[in-house]
Amino acid sequence: MRTQLAAVLTVLALGLTLSPLAAHAQDQKVKIQVDVVLVSDKSDTVDPPELAQMKEKFRKQNFSFTSFKRLSLETVELIKDKPTELRLPNGVNATLTLRSLKDSTATVSVVIPRLAAVDVELGNQGAVYQRAGKHVGGELILALSPPAK
Repeated sequence: MRTQLAAVLTVLALGLTLSPLAAHAQDQKVKIQVDVVLVSDKSDTVDPPELAQMKEKFRKQNFSFTSFKRLSLETVELIKDKPTELRLPNGVNATLTLRSLKDSTATVSVVIPRLAAVDVELGNQGAVYQRAGKHVGGELILALSPPAK
């Protein structure tokens, strides 16, 4: 299931475009929102309620997760080729690096130790989900998206 989860999360990352307000081509930097979500099949909790969208996307992909709980939410500014580290609740550091910014599309490298490194395209038409390892009986998922307005 992990391989299937990783493959689908990567597919969900394609075809997204950044808001012109969030991206500054001349500065080669972009702001993104990072949600750290714990997903599991231990309960039917959806906290906060706006994670229902994520639950529905996962359900359509036949993932058995029934519980979605936000553990943290922050907005980070990525500067081209400068790694930004985020400490995750499972003790691992995720590293996000802006690789390119072209036509309001940002390509961001996401590196999580002991998991595959991937490049994702970010934008304003949804969130990109990336598996971030196990945590207290579930899986951590990074949800990367444009900042909330």
